[in-house]
Amino acid sequence: MDHDHVDVRRLDIDHVDVRRLRIPLTRPYRLAFGPVTHYDTIIVSLTGSAGEHGFGEATLLTGYTDETIDESWSLAREVAATLPGIAANEARRRMRELGARAPFTATAFHTALDMAARHALLVPSQNVRVPLLALLQGHDEAELRDAFGELLAAGYRTVKVKIGFDVDQDLRFVASVQSIVAGRAAIRVDANQGYTGGDAVRVIQGLDPAGIELFEQPCAAGDWDAHRQAAAAAARTGLPLMLDESIYDLGDIDRAAEDAACAYVKVKLMKFVGIDALVTAIERIRARGMKPVLGNGVACDVSCWMEACVAARDIDNAGEMNGFLKAPSMLFAEPLACEGGDILLPDALPELDRDALDGYTQARIECRQEIAGCRTRS
Repeated sequence: MDHDHVDVRRLDIDHVDVRRLRIPLTRPYRLAFGPVTHYDTIIVSLTGSAGEHGFGEATLLTGYTDETIDESWSLAREVAATLPGIAANEARRRMRELGARAPFTATAFHTALDMAARHALLVPSQNVRVPLLALLQGHDEAELRDAFGELLAAGYRTVKVKIGFDVDQDLRFVASVQSIVAGRAAIRVDANQGYTGGDAVRVIQGLDPAGIELFEQPCAAGDWDAHRQAAAAAARTGLPLMLDESIYDLGDIDRAAEDAACAYVKVKLMKFVGIDALVTAIERIRARGMKPVLGNGVACDVSCWMEACVAARDIDNAGEMNGFLKAPSMLFAEPLACEGGDILLPDALPELDRDALDGYTQARIECRQEIAGCRTRS
């Protein structure tokens, strides 16, 4: 991979500020493993000895990742205390090592370093748009119809629906969505690991693939036998499968290819620790004959902005980095803008809204090179 776009100048870390946030959502986000009512988020801000500044995010979702917010916060505090006074390259090395056991937490620190070093993919440019998918939700057909009409009018051309609750109910729901959408947008169907292998086969056999771009993660992340079972059924019906929760590293991408388990692979920044590693994963997916999809629907604007910056160069389908739209307000002083179903990438580096951060902060720790120890705020 070409690393010329990375600024490798020396950057010594002077100041690290880590916050634990709780951000309420506008409405519950219903998933197969339970509703999400708020984000549990770690925000890392760091400053270099020459004034370089960057920030990064980890949003922990119980049921998706093995990391928990309590464990992540404890680990983030430990990491923050070790960083002031060391070189950025050494900090990156430590975060890559940490990423093997705590990728979300490591990502918050590594991406802050990427931003502080002005990674080429995070450098603003003008008039860059990234197509975005929209979540389609509704309690009944009338709500779904109204919701889809609003999304279509707003310019969205790819929608996602959530299933994984009950096979028969899910099949009726998807059929209703297909009738409402009527070919006017691509449909992504996400089961969030909700089925056994047998139930996944039942769903795949019962779905009409018309208008469905892909069917995402029907079975448990580590159940590769179920993935193969589902893939065999999907091959017979022509329904493309995508893996998400199963994919954490290049080895998982290779296994998906070797098992012919899917046509699409979704990646998220928080699982790959840094910008370069994410780009490498996208390249590996294509090299193994699969199609990459990028984006985190459970993330703040910090991660969504970074993913959109990568997608602008490396992804040719609708991004899933729409988590920032699920809360009434987010963390940037100048909110990420959407127009015509696209994210409009800012033409200047974003800045954090200190009032918003203070309002969401549950706990905070600051560590500086010139101070022995760290200052904790609750």
